[in-house]
Amino acid sequence: MHRLTLDGSWILEGLPYGEGVEKQAYRPDYVPSDPLEALVPGEVHLDLLRAGRIPEPLFGENAKLCQWVEEKEWWYRRKFSVPEEWLTLHAELVFEGIDTDCDVYLNGEHLAHHENMFVPLVIDVSGKLQRENILVVRVDSGVPRIKDKPFVPYPAGSPEQDYRRVWARKAQFTFAWDWAPRLVNVGIWRSVSLRFFEGFALRDVFVRGSISCDRKSATVTLSGAVENFSKNFACEPRLRLRALLFEEEGKKLVTSKDESLRAYPGLTNFTLTLEVAPPRLWWPNGFGEPHLYRVLLLLLDEEGRELDRFEKAWGLREVALRQEPLSSDEGESFILTVNGEPIFCKGADWVPADSLIPRVTREKYQRLIEEAQKAHCNMFRVWGGGIYEDPFFYEHCARCGIMVWQDFMFACAYYPKSPEFLQEVEREIQAVVKQLRNETAIVLWCGNNELQWLHERNKEITGKKDLEFPDYDIYHILMPRLLKDLDPTRPFWPSSPYGGSDPNSENEGDRHFWDVSILIEDLKERVNYENYARDRGKFISEFGILAPPVLESLREFIPEEELFLDSPSWQFHNNVFERENIRGMLREFVKDPECLSFPEYLRFAQLLQGEALKFALEHWRRRKFLTAGALFWMYSDCWGAIGWTVIDYYLRKKPSYYFVRRAFQPVDLSLRQGEHAVELFVVNDTPETLVLAVEYGLSCFDGQEITSGNLSCHIPPNSSRKVGVVPCGAAKARPSEVFFWARLLDGDRVLDWERCFFVRFKDLKLEKARVDWDIVSEKGETFIELVSPVFAWFVNVELPSSFTPEDNYFDLFPGKVRRLKITGEGELKKQDVKISWNNA
Repeated sequence: MHRLTLDGSWILEGLPYGEGVEKQAYRPDYVPSDPLEALVPGEVHLDLLRAGRIPEPLFGENAKLCQWVEEKEWWYRRKFSVPEEWLTLHAELVFEGIDTDCDVYLNGEHLAHHENMFVPLVIDVSGKLQRENILVVRVDSGVPRIKDKPFVPYPAGSPEQDYRRVWARKAQFTFAWDWAPRLVNVGIWRSVSLRFFEGFALRDVFVRGSISCDRKSATVTLSGAVENFSKNFACEPRLRLRALLFEEEGKKLVTSKDESLRAYPGLTNFTLTLEVAPPRLWWPNGFGEPHLYRVLLLLLDEEGRELDRFEKAWGLREVALRQEPLSSDEGESFILTVNGEPIFCKGADWVPADSLIPRVTREKYQRLIEEAQKAHCNMFRVWGGGIYEDPFFYEHCARCGIMVWQDFMFACAYYPKSPEFLQEVEREIQAVVKQLRNETAIVLWCGNNELQWLHERNKEITGKKDLEFPDYDIYHILMPRLLKDLDPTRPFWPSSPYGGSDPNSENEGDRHFWDVSILIEDLKERVNYENYARDRGKFISEFGILAPPVLESLREFIPEEELFLDSPSWQFHNNVFERENIRGMLREFVKDPECLSFPEYLRFAQLLQGEALKFALEHWRRRKFLTAGALFWMYSDCWGAIGWTVIDYYLRKKPSYYFVRRAFQPVDLSLRQGEHAVELFVVNDTPETLVLAVEYGLSCFDGQEITSGNLSCHIPPNSSRKVGVVPCGAAKARPSEVFFWARLLDGDRVLDWERCFFVRFKDLKLEKARVDWDIVSEKGETFIELVSPVFAWFVNVELPSSFTPEDNYFDLFPGKVRRLKITGEGELKKQDVKISWNNA
């Protein structure tokens, strides 16, 4: 197979919708009147931005100025040459992704019409190519086609969304969401190429693994089809398939197999099996090595000449969903297993990392995924209102041991049930599953986001128990049928949340816990993150807390003259569900927000987001495996926002990132405060039994120790245990002046630091702290050592951008030295470091 890329520079022209055909813009001799350069893969807003025709859409309120782009049609043109010797071969023109409605013309001939952003467009162009060619593609956003579509019965989930979006098979969030602006993308958003085949091609290769019960051997099965493009049925060519399995990092051959087959005209199915002993298994982050093999399948002619190949980095693992009865008041489990081992899923919901989707680079994917790995995440849920992500995303998740819960792209609305729409959905599911089923990271397919829950809520609102669920068959009949045939190796779940008569039940299935932040009407209760402690969901796949990003990021998207609360740009980038949440939380936990300066407002709002996420995550981790997963909403932003995330659009970490990182530690100490005592828990996510020690005490903020003690604990592998209960009656006398602290020790090494207060932050009577610190070099590594004679609250270590601390935004216990490892290039100088804390 030969490949000719058509990526790179194209000519682009925008015309009023419907005028291009009238002007015959598809003709090879057509001359655009107002052309500009376009980059493919790309998107029209980005081309206009490069040409200086629009301002940066994500700055200020500029997105409003760019919405005209979605109303026009855009004509792409490109000249290309084909080597003479390839013109007689079978040729396919492949568009990996066009957003959204398009027509393709080659040398003036109309080849295809397409209306789905998610499905590649493959066109047989055999015999149509010349030595010199002109390819023309007319693209529009899909908005003109759907603008007159009916509203009922397809209402979207919240008022800021465009209800007509459900008719377009494209990224739904671009029509606006609570966390995203309306920026409806349009363009050739993924690669374009020509592929030339010498008579034969590999099709739909599927790699599966089966592991023996003792894990000492495994079978790798490769299946698919060989296509023979000849129509001569008298010819029965004999070909060879050669399957090879390599150790990817060293390219060492593990095993191989050759088989011959007769490839009749049309499709000939095949299956090959490879035996591996002993196998190296793929494990999620923190549970073992995320090992990847390199699978290579070659299609050879009788002389051994290569005709086509399939190659993939692939991990050997088995996944399953375990649903078993629990105690009478707990319901049924919802546990994902990998290689037979139950895994507590720790992570976040993933949305596209840019409102202008093709702007996301491999470097950004890599940075975000690796930061999640460092934060001990082992799962992303790819949310159903975005996109099926770039192949690099899935492969790098696999390399980092991060599992992917993969939604199909349906979210927060009823979808049409017309035969034409259902036919397109079936085509999409088939294409997507075939494209993604070899991705090791994907461990579960999910039908949609919140549609079953939305339907039950609509029944309550309307009082109609028999309210129609028009798209029910998509998630309960069509998807299960297709997946049973195309990918029986992973569990399928109809929706998120889903389980039982109540789709958002605490007793079965997965759960979106939005009482805090959204659903509770009373503001005081809506912002009280202590309400997380009452939840007993079996798998929490959404919950979240709002906070602004750091000041440096605010300056990236808000004009300097508007850099204050509730300015027009602040409100434009604010979350729809904010509804005074941040002010209410500050008032309840810290201080009347009217008495805070702008920097104080930012700092304390960020602190509360971190405290709330950590409180919730540790609550659910203590319940392991009554609760078997906790994914917060959401990981990173698609633009600068006052929002849900822990890493902002500009890749700056909010303080909450570090709180989440501490809450997700493989070995985690957590405290649960009762009326008269503090309970101590240790969660062990490792496959080893741990023998650890806990030091604890009740101290005054000025450093005076009231009580102290220690205990030892044995924590079985992959478990959570209550390791102690410490009476704290002495705190009642002066609850605002004391705190309970604990340290988890493995020998002399401190694994975790924890504290709890007996009053809310606003009632603490903290001493003014003085933090002493120094830079220490040891065995070629750099550390910062910090100590304070009194309790120091929310210590922030600011370093030059080339350096990274292993932890940040932490507390210092009186007299206890905290050592932070610093990574980075060059020498870290003391004058380049800034240390700050709340009670300075």
